[in-house]
Amino acid sequence: MKSFLKINIFVMVLLVLFSACEKKENIIEKDAIKSVFVIKPILKEEKQNRVFNAIASSNQQTKLSFKVQGNLNNFKLQIGDEIKKGELLAVLDSTPYELKVSQINYALIEAKASLQNAKSTYERTKKLYINQNASASDIDNAKAAFDATSAKVQNVSKELEYAKLQLSYTKLYAPISGYIGAKYVNENENIAIGAPIVLISDKLVDEVQIQVPEIFINKIKKDSGVKVVFNSIDSKPFEAKISEISKYVSQNEKTYLVVAKLENSSPLIKDGMSADVYFDVEDKSLKVKYLLPANSILNDKNGYFIYVVQKENEKYFIKRKDVKVANLIKEGFEVIEGLNNNDLVLKAGMSEVFENMQVQIGNLKELGN
Repeated sequence: MKSFLKINIFVMVLLVLFSACEKKENIIEKDAIKSVFVIKPILKEEKQNRVFNAIASSNQQTKLSFKVQGNLNNFKLQIGDEIKKGELLAVLDSTPYELKVSQINYALIEAKASLQNAKSTYERTKKLYINQNASASDIDNAKAAFDATSAKVQNVSKELEYAKLQLSYTKLYAPISGYIGAKYVNENENIAIGAPIVLISDKLVDEVQIQVPEIFINKIKKDSGVKVVFNSIDSKPFEAKISEISKYVSQNEKTYLVVAKLENSSPLIKDGMSADVYFDVEDKSLKVKYLLPANSILNDKNGYFIYVVQKENEKYFIKRKDVKVANLIKEGFEVIEGLNNNDLVLKAGMSEVFENMQVQIGNLKELGN
C-alpha cells in the first residue's frame, strides 16, 4: 500500500513539472513573437485641402506725389503712422510760388489800370467822332488799344489763377484715411514733379492676393469660402471669400491671380504680410483616396508597397501589398489603389519584418479589434 502511494505521488509530481514546463515554453514562444503597431488608412473625401501662398493687400492704396517741384520743408511722418482724410502730410518751400503770385498780382493791377485808361480813351474818341472831331482811324486805334488791354487783363488773370493753383500744390493732403504704408523721401530733399512721397493704405487690410497654379484655377469658384492663416499672427484662421479670379495667366509662373476678401479683418494684418490660404478643391479624377503617413510606404524596383498584418487561424502574419500613390502632401501619401478600409498597415519598423513573418499587434485594443 505504501509502495502504491509513493508511485502515485511520483506520477503527480511528474505531471505538475511537465505542465509547468509546457506553460513556460508557451510563454517563451509568445514572448519571442515580435510586437508591431498598425494603423488603419484614412479615407479621403473628393474635396481636397490645397494650400497656396498669399500676400495681404489693402483694398485701397494711394501713392502720393507733388504736382510741383521744390524743397521738402515739412515732412515728419513715419511708416505706420495713422492719418485721417484731409490731413496735411507734407509741405514744399512755397517762397518761389508766393513770389510768383505776388508778381503776377502786381501785373494784373497794372493791366487793369491800363484797361481803364484804354476804355476811357475809347469812349472819349467815340464822342469826338460823333461831333466830327475825330476820324474813323482814331476810333479804330482806340478800339484796338481797348481790346488789347482787355485781352491782357484776361491773360494775366489766368496766369494769376494758375500761379495760385501752383502755390496750393506745395501742400500735400491725405485723400483717404489710413496709415503710411511706405515712405520714399526725407525732409529737406529736393522733390521733382511726380516723384512718389508716401503710400497710403486703408486702415484695415481686408484682402489677400493668391497665385493659383493653372491646373487648379478651374476648380476654384467665385464666392467660395477659404481659410487664411497669417504666418506672423497668432490667431485662429480668418474666414474669407473669393472675390476675383483673373482671366489672364502669368507667363513666367503659369499662375492666375485670385483675390480673397476677409470677412473680419484685424489691425494686426499689415499690407504685404505673407499668408497661407486653404482651399477645398474638388477632384473627381481619382476614384478613391486613402491617406497614409509617408513612413508607412516603401518602394523598390516593382514600385510602391506597404506591409499589412493579416489574421490566419487566430494568428497574425506580415503580408506585402502593392499600392498606387497619387501625391505626397503635408499629411502623407495619397493612395488610390491597393488599400481597403479594414487593412491593418504596419506603422513603423519595416526593416525588421518580412513576408509571412508571424507577429502580434501591440495596439489591437486601440483599433477596436
